[in-house]
This record gives sequence, C-alpha cells and structure tokens, in this order.
Amino acid sequence: MPIVEYVTRQEILTPLPLRVRLPARYGAERVLVFVHMWGSRDWSTLELARAGQTWTGEVSCRAVSTVTGDTRYFFLALGPEGQAVVGSGSPEWPHVVTIVGALPDGPQALPGDFAPVRCHDPADCPPDFPGCPAYAFQRPACRSSEDCPSSGRCAWDGYCDAAPEAVDVSADADEEDRLAAAVRAATRRYQTAAAAGRLRR
Repeated sequence: MPIVEYVTRQEILTPLPLRVRLPARYGAERVLVFVHMWGSRDWSTLELARAGQTWTGEVSCRAVSTVTGDTRYFFLALGPEGQAVVGSGSPEWPHVVTIVGALPDGPQALPGDFAPVRCHDPADCPPDFPGCPAYAFQRPACRSSEDCPSSGRCAWDGYCDAAPEAVDVSADADEEDRLAAAVRAATRRYQTAAAAGRLRR
C-alpha cells in the first residue's frame, strides 16, 4: 500500500520533511505535494525527489517562517504522461502539521532520519549582517512587493520570493476550488512536457 510520512508537529523556522513510498504497480514517475500554509490563500506546489519507489523532500524553513498554525498537504502521484495515478489528502480531510514556537524534544524528523536544522531568525540576525549566516542564493532585498522584479512578492524576511505561478481561479473561490485549480495547473504543465518529449523522439 502507499505510505505517506510527514511530521505532525514542527517548530517555526524548521523544514517540514516529507516522504512517500509507492508500489511499482501505480506506474508513478513523479510525486507532487500541494502545500497550504497557515494564513495563505493559495496552495503552492513542491515536487519530491525520487530514489527507486521512494520520493522525499521538504517544505523549506523559510517557507515555514515564524507563523504558527496548521499547514496542510495534498499528495498527488503522476504517471509518465503527466496523468494523475493516485492522490492522498483533501481540503476536507487533509494531512496536517501544526507549527508551534518550540517543542520539548526540538525539531522533529521522519523515522530513521536526523532532525532538520532550524533556520536563524532574521529578526534576531538579519541575513548578510556581519557574523550572521548568509543566504545560499541571491534574493533582492525589499520593503514591499513593488520592490520585487517579475511580479514577485516581498517575503516575511525582507527579501523577494519568486512570483507564484498563475492559477485560473476566481478571487472568491473556496479552498477546495483553489486546490483543484492548482492540481489542474500542475498536471497540465507535466502533460505538456510529456507531449513535447514524444514529439522530440
């Protein structure tokens, strides 16, 4: 049977590890995770890395940020043509991890893994300040989203994030409709890539 592994509680500023094991009979090539962070309107998409019949990844510590509350997951496995083969979770019955300020045992890990490393808090130690850790990749500094290029948004830590992928959904759509729109956009992207690959062959 499919096995979905994730932590149910995690500290702020700490990655959320994810692992999915799928039997070969599903014919899955990719596993996508749709993530709904507390306080966000839309679902973001994350593709897990494959090793055999196991897919792993994490929601980054910067995405988790310092906001406490529930983060929800919907997992979707895609076949070689970008078609959905099996899914897990929904807005009505999601996989949930609760983000809290601190846990008695510290950051949580999946069984058999080391505990993830917590990010520094930019409020205590601004990025690139002498003696503070620097970001591994370049992100423009900002005070508002108007300072960010290509319609990106100014993130919680004062640096620009990439612009979210456009999703065809009305402004008053409920959470279920927004998840459905995110799934449609992601599967359409992979189906287009699969069709392009067939044409090249």
